[in-house]
Amino acid sequence: MITHKITKGFDLRIKGAPAREIADAPEPAVVAVRPSDFPGIKPKIRVQEGDTVRTGDPLFYDKNRPECVFVAPATGVVSRVVLGPRRLLLAVEIAVDKNEEFAESTPIHASSSRDEIVAALLGAGLWPLIRQRPVGKIADPAVHPVAVFINGMDTAPLAADPGFALEGRGADLQAGVDVVRRMTQGKVYLAVRPGSAPAFQGLNGVEVHAFDGPHPAGLVGTHIHAIRPLKMGETVYALRAEDVARIGAYARTGRYPAQRVVAVSGEQAMARRYVRVRDGARLDALLGKVHGAEDRVICGSVLDGKAEPGDGFLGYYATTVTVIAEGAHDRELFGWGLPQPKRLSMFRAVWPFPGRSEVSVDARMNGGPRPPVNIGAYEAVTPLGILPSFLMRAIQANDLDEALQLGLLEVTEEDVALCTVVDPCKNDVGAVIRKGLDLYERES
Repeated sequence: MITHKITKGFDLRIKGAPAREIADAPEPAVVAVRPSDFPGIKPKIRVQEGDTVRTGDPLFYDKNRPECVFVAPATGVVSRVVLGPRRLLLAVEIAVDKNEEFAESTPIHASSSRDEIVAALLGAGLWPLIRQRPVGKIADPAVHPVAVFINGMDTAPLAADPGFALEGRGADLQAGVDVVRRMTQGKVYLAVRPGSAPAFQGLNGVEVHAFDGPHPAGLVGTHIHAIRPLKMGETVYALRAEDVARIGAYARTGRYPAQRVVAVSGEQAMARRYVRVRDGARLDALLGKVHGAEDRVICGSVLDGKAEPGDGFLGYYATTVTVIAEGAHDRELFGWGLPQPKRLSMFRAVWPFPGRSEVSVDARMNGGPRPPVNIGAYEAVTPLGILPSFLMRAIQANDLDEALQLGLLEVTEEDVALCTVVDPCKNDVGAVIRKGLDLYERES
């Protein structure tokens, strides 16, 4: 095992970590699949309200790649097809039937070729689990990656521990590794914490790297930069270890794996623990109740998750649901001018100086957006060897050539989420990076 020490970054020590226990969530009455969870696709509906679907049946597909389908996570009746302006598909909701049936699937054998594996995953609705770098969207099945990166760690605040979530699933994980290793001529890399969990020990066909240090030590962008930096024109596939296990479960059983383990965290969560739940379930199945306007429910971490109503649905890629206070009506006399030992800060801008104890947070910005000022805050939390301040300015000026030279293809929104947190000017750095990546896609 090769160990990498990450020194640049910042750990947000927030109260509300989940207990290390796994419970089964009740079966949801309704599940939903939303195209907005898959950036870059143009959805085309394949079902109508009233249709009966099985677990794994296609609901819609990508117009750009008709072979890439998005499937039902449960058996039941299509209760609602939600359309937006210009008939844009927003969601497909399914009323869950207690008697589950599974769609017919294309098996994956030990002798299956890469093309056969890709076709099977595309038809089974599992291909969206595989994302590519650069750009950070669903992988292009026609592109042969130079390597595959499996992420077995997560250093985001209050995030689920993949090693704990995968306990007892070593066979699925090994079967998934055997599948993904046949999709590349290069190596398969597995990134874990030092002293990896039992689920990651003894895996064959992977090169294991341990990453130690503050966030973003657990991001795949950091792993790629440290292990095998990309050259211009190269592509790698990136998966989470949990998703590799899902692919392995499909290869072993031939059935769409419709459940996952999600960590419920945050001070405002009723029960902080790990929950085994069906894909696309209503969030109240995990949270126990519908949270009101005083709480913010986030599918994902507080850094780059998506805010949802308490009766919303679990996002496709979410392995953590975080509940924090909204804080909209809270006011503090003199703001940062008074001693605030419980304020989260990377800088010595509050007194007493920030320590290592856990703190409470809410959703307030504590100020409005202002023109960015280059004070080195971005660079202090970015271990990728790039200059995020100048990269952001190049994108805002629509100077794609300069942005590429400054490392645009090395990052996605999650890699710069910390920059947004530590920016005193309140700029959404991730939105700017996504604008640059979309510009690159259009121009290329």
